[in-house]
Amino acid sequence: MESPYIVIIATGSEITAGRSLDTNSGWMANQLFELGWKVKKFIALPDDPELILSELQNLKELSKTKPVLALMTGGLGPTEDDYTLETVLKLSEKKSYSVEKAKIRLTRVYESRGKQYSDILPAVLRQTHVPEDCKILDNNVGIAVGFVEPIGADSYLVCMPGVPSEMKEMFTRRLTPELKRLYPRENLVQKTKWLWNIGESLYQKDFVEKNRENLFSDVEWGVTANRGYIKCIFQSNDSERLERIVSELEKQYPKIISDDVFSYVHEELIANKLTIAVGESCTGGLLGKKLTDSPGSSSYFVGGFLTYSNEMKESQLGVSHEILSQFGAVSMETASSMAKGIFEKTKADYCISITGIAGPDGGTDTKPVGTVWIGLKTPDGSVQTHSYIFPGNREGIRENASNTALFLLYQSLKQRNI
Repeated sequence: MESPYIVIIATGSEITAGRSLDTNSGWMANQLFELGWKVKKFIALPDDPELILSELQNLKELSKTKPVLALMTGGLGPTEDDYTLETVLKLSEKKSYSVEKAKIRLTRVYESRGKQYSDILPAVLRQTHVPEDCKILDNNVGIAVGFVEPIGADSYLVCMPGVPSEMKEMFTRRLTPELKRLYPRENLVQKTKWLWNIGESLYQKDFVEKNRENLFSDVEWGVTANRGYIKCIFQSNDSERLERIVSELEKQYPKIISDDVFSYVHEELIANKLTIAVGESCTGGLLGKKLTDSPGSSSYFVGGFLTYSNEMKESQLGVSHEILSQFGAVSMETASSMAKGIFEKTKADYCISITGIAGPDGGTDTKPVGTVWIGLKTPDGSVQTHSYIFPGNREGIRENASNTALFLLYQSLKQRNI
């Protein structure tokens, strides 16, 4: 079977009117690329059932000549402008039924609010309905059920909620295994590396363009920009060529290259029975959240301190008043003292401190907004400090700081294995 012609459809008048940004389509395209499939087209449609039906009919017609995979998000909610189910039923000439598991989940939500099943409005209950004889995609985050509906030979329409958290969980846990079963992937080998605190355009200019002729012939490459790092993806039928690319990448960027930091840190801390504790100022608990996102993190995460004020830095972590007065809260000395204080309180193997200016106010000529100091106490008792000036808004600076702290932890764990 040939690879499918993939189309991603985002529905919602708020998207076509410019009131809301469609982040789902790009995320799905990136996931599909990493899985070995390429998206051919993006379509954005308003909440217009006739227009949606027309586009789906065109795709159904196209499926007579080639395998088609259409991924559609949005329109599965309880409001009057949610037309996805209604439109798909017209397309397939089917009836719908209510998924019992989703109905029980919805009932429990109502009961938790002091209501009964009889209080559930028909429009709300509609979220539990799917077409007859389709593949169900359970929703473990919300209520609306996703589904995979055949539209032709080896062709399918996938309908998922538009809420990003619901769509991503459904795509990752439910849809991806189904797609691997339905469609062959190109016989590609893939390599992925992360580069830290470098821009996408600079990486492309300094590495891709410089090596395009001798390294990148017959190689598909992509880059995803994240807060603090970019993810570089390479695909080819020639595994040796990919090894050469990775080798050159490591030579050019030896100090800022990594594998998947989040997975590596999680696995290494567990495997080596190491513990970690954190003390956060400008990130406000974001680093602790990232460290505990993975199941099993309780085996290594001791806890954390949110020492936003100078008073809390003094009382909770023992940072001296003299250090704060002389050097300021955002300084090498304070970051180092915070890391030492975390260790005194927790005795954790690794202790990470973050202090900085996330903005939009608080910056000075010598310490502009984005200035962040990170302290890292390692198992040998030494304390390292690192200074950065991160770009972006408040959210971006906080994400950059917490992600970079994990990268520093990654580097320390890697060093243990050399």
